[in-house]
Amino acid sequence: MRAYFARRLRLLAPIFIEPVEGLPPADPEGVVEFNREFLRAGTPAFRLLYYAMILVLQALCLATRGKSLYSLPPDEADRFIQSLYSHRVSALGAVPAVLGTVIYMSHYNRDDLQALLGFDVAAMREEAAQRGVQR
Repeated sequence: MRAYFARRLRLLAPIFIEPVEGLPPADPEGVVEFNREFLRAGTPAFRLLYYAMILVLQALCLATRGKSLYSLPPDEADRFIQSLYSHRVSALGAVPAVLGTVIYMSHYNRDDLQALLGFDVAAMREEAAQRGVQR
């Protein structure tokens, strides 16, 4: 992952992952690391799409708000992203959906967060290790 995209993901993490009382905040470094591994393991086509969505999100914000997404106050950045989900051009809803899916996966994949949500992380790992994948 190029440094440009890593910097953007660090800034996007707290925009997408809003604070929830009793849960840890977004970990931008963890988001970047998870995304790096996730995108490396995935298809090249999805990787290109994902990076393109980062660029598209920035371009849309510049075109509609006249400012970089990363310079907006947190509540305004959130409103901008939320507006894309219900935009009259329905395809624009895919931009935050594609980006958010991997960002949310990285956040909720954290052991500390899963334990707070009531999951027995050790038991889940043990169960997963016993499963065999057949093709």
